[in-house]
Amino acid sequence: MNRDELTDALEAARAKLDAALDGLSAEELTAPGPVGDWSVKDLLAHVTAWDVDLLTNLGKVKRGLKPGRTQWNKALIQAQNEAWHKELRDRPLERVLADYDGVNAQVLKAVQGLSDQELEAPADWLGGKPLYQYFVDHIVTHENEHGVELAEWRHKQM
Repeated sequence: MNRDELTDALEAARAKLDAALDGLSAEELTAPGPVGDWSVKDLLAHVTAWDVDLLTNLGKVKRGLKPGRTQWNKALIQAQNEAWHKELRDRPLERVLADYDGVNAQVLKAVQGLSDQELEAPADWLGGKPLYQYFVDHIVTHENEHGVELAEWRHKQM
């Protein structure tokens, strides 16, 4: 997957997630229930936290440092999700929405700063997977999953 294809995939995933958010009021964004006891705001903070994790690891690798965790299993993912939820649940809606948009812009900028060769080359720190796969797994697939969840929740609200 080259830079343009990855950019298109990232933008399409975000567009699906944004479409599921379109027209929701502040009350609807902050009420618990769309995903378990999480609000839409909680879900957006969660998505943003994973995006920040990716950017943090990319930054570390570019500086020649060891990245944080890049290999996850279900138990580790659940524990991390719970930790971020506890940390971010009281964050004001306006801040969560600004972070959601701002971090997405940073992700797209980071992709534009990578060459096709960098994206397609196997990365030792990713267990030999190409770098583009990290973006696909960490962001594209993740946002698509949550976009579907929110769309289904909205459909049930009608």
